[in-house]
Amino acid sequence: MAYKVKGIKVRFAAIVKQRSDINTILHNLPLDYYVMSRNRGTAELSLLSSVEESKIPRRDKEKDEIICKIVECSAGDNGWIVSIVGLGGSGKTTLAKHICHDNKVKQHFNDTIFRIHVSQEFHMEKLISKLFEAITKQKSDNHARQHMVEKISKKLSGKKFLLVLDDAWHEDKDDWEQFMLHINSGAPGSKILLTTRNQKVASAVKSTHIFHLTFLSDSESWNLFLQCSGWAEEDLGSEFIWVGKEIVKRCGGVPLAIKTLGSVLHDKKDINTWKAIKESNLWNVESINERVFASLKLSYFHLADNLKQCFTFCSIFPKGYKIIKSHLIAQWIAHGFINLMNKGDPEDIGSDYFDSLVKVGFLQDSFQIWYNDQLVYKMHDLIHDLTQLVLQDELVTSVPNTITTNCTPRCRYLSLTSSAEKVNKSLFDKVRALYVYGGDTSFDKSIKSSFYICSVILQSTVVGQFSILKSEYLGYLEICHISFTEFPEAISGCWNLQALHVMYCGGLMRLPESIGKLKRLRTLELLICNDFESLPQSIGDCRELQSLQLYFCANLREIPNSICRLENLKVLHIAASPAVQQLPSKLVGELSNLQTLNLSGCSNLKDLPSAFACCRLCNLVLSNTNITVLPQWITLIGTLECIELEYCTELAELPTDIGNLEKLEVLNIQGCWRLCGMPLGFGQLIRLRSLGLFVVRCGENDASILELENLDMLCGHLEITNLRYLRDPRYTGRRLA
Repeated sequence: MAYKVKGIKVRFAAIVKQRSDINTILHNLPLDYYVMSRNRGTAELSLLSSVEESKIPRRDKEKDEIICKIVECSAGDNGWIVSIVGLGGSGKTTLAKHICHDNKVKQHFNDTIFRIHVSQEFHMEKLISKLFEAITKQKSDNHARQHMVEKISKKLSGKKFLLVLDDAWHEDKDDWEQFMLHINSGAPGSKILLTTRNQKVASAVKSTHIFHLTFLSDSESWNLFLQCSGWAEEDLGSEFIWVGKEIVKRCGGVPLAIKTLGSVLHDKKDINTWKAIKESNLWNVESINERVFASLKLSYFHLADNLKQCFTFCSIFPKGYKIIKSHLIAQWIAHGFINLMNKGDPEDIGSDYFDSLVKVGFLQDSFQIWYNDQLVYKMHDLIHDLTQLVLQDELVTSVPNTITTNCTPRCRYLSLTSSAEKVNKSLFDKVRALYVYGGDTSFDKSIKSSFYICSVILQSTVVGQFSILKSEYLGYLEICHISFTEFPEAISGCWNLQALHVMYCGGLMRLPESIGKLKRLRTLELLICNDFESLPQSIGDCRELQSLQLYFCANLREIPNSICRLENLKVLHIAASPAVQQLPSKLVGELSNLQTLNLSGCSNLKDLPSAFACCRLCNLVLSNTNITVLPQWITLIGTLECIELEYCTELAELPTDIGNLEKLEVLNIQGCWRLCGMPLGFGQLIRLRSLGLFVVRCGENDASILELENLDMLCGHLEITNLRYLRDPRYTGRRLA
């Protein structure tokens, strides 16, 4: 994965340097790294992202058997579909990931491996869009179906590929035959790996080989339980072992059930708790499916109380939704789910809550967004079913005509997908959270600001829905894939707003001056708003702002001086915005709490402010900028741990005294081809782990290559240039360790 990320960074650097048109950047970056686009139901999480090491020997054996069928190429064999059939939670998707990660498979298909999530709804148009995005690494927006079909055929033509069709439910043979027509242009030996819960689906696609995942034996189940709980058998008393094995037996050999209960009991060495789980009447069901769900219910019941509402809140998202960790935490904060009794930072406490849900397996499959390192997770479909079961009629996913009047007063979470119905006042009466994706949902005009809605997410829907932005209790607002020119002034009335995320919104040129009235705003993010030009001066009045993130804003030209007044600002990202040429001349003010400054991809940025007072700065990211000289004040910030200068091709020298940065662990200068040498004393950076480039020069104020002797923590790639200077007399009779 590391070499792929490195390749992407190189491509990104070249694109930014060659052209300032943001559309060029967007069309050349791989789609795998766009997160919000995936939540639109078309793009996919790559199966080639990181995968945990297998904990189940039985699955390793099954993996080897399946791989043999995938890579075999018998003469005259027209069969090319291999199916994995298994119960929900048996590990089908995980097994498919391990198969795709296997070196034998990657070599056989020359890394030409794709994956799409089929899901319960079989929609040909959506599947073609997913396939197009997975294969071409481009977004499907605004592409006609015929264009996508032709592009798919062209990309696959003559190539031996592996396509994973994950979580298929559809049983209609004719529909599958029509779909297969779009992927039949590959070379002989191409294969499809399909995962499904239903044998009929495997038959409908005319599978040549069908593998049924078996249940784990009692001993395998017990070993998996011990691994997930963190307990060693020798540390458990005989009573714990007996009760634990009885619990495991009730899980029916299904990995998800065992993992979840094991994780919940990780820090519960109380025999009464273990006995309560063993003796629960929830186990009194007949089918294995019901017993798996019983184990998930018990895991929920034994969650800490402060985590339960955080967990069930996730029911508002559709299945397969990619959950950005920081976004979900901000929504919890908006709803008052974070216990602040100890007066800690709510984001830090929320992070602990989130990590606890990951630990018990309720959130999984993490990966990072490449441009800001944010963590993204998803929820297993069965776990998602559990959230809906717990909430029952407190969650509404369709509008009035399918809901009884007795239920509507209980609706707290309203989640609408592709709905064209009108939401009336009675349904909206107690709603605390709203999620709208697609469709043309309208809201009753009688809905006024007295409603207590705390969070709103609007994706790929109509602008008219902004009329609901009247709630003075609104704490979280996310607007995604909506084209509009002006932000509604009504936003200024949302005095409690703490997080505002505007993403993929074309046409938006600026935020209203009244945004300065949002005195509680903690996070402001604008992502791929191509027409956005500038922040209002009033942004300096948002004194609680801690994170300001501006990514891929093509027309953003200037940053107002007023940001210097943001005394609580910790994170400032102004990234991939090529029109930005300079920062405020004296970025001093009261930015005393700034910890991260990211200006990467601002390809026309040539200079940093001459003065900068920030005693807590840890991360300075200037990659892919036109910076020529680093100001000397950088060497005065003793808290710096990371300086990213990758592909700053105009950078001629590093500041003297850079060796003073005792805490510096990363100084990435890979691709800084104009660097003439390293400053004397460079070897004092003894914590340095990543460098990328060392330039030899023999002047009096230059570091000799011998200074590398002190940097014994360096790892990864290191290129040493100007080796001709090694003939310098200083090296006579000495040998570099």
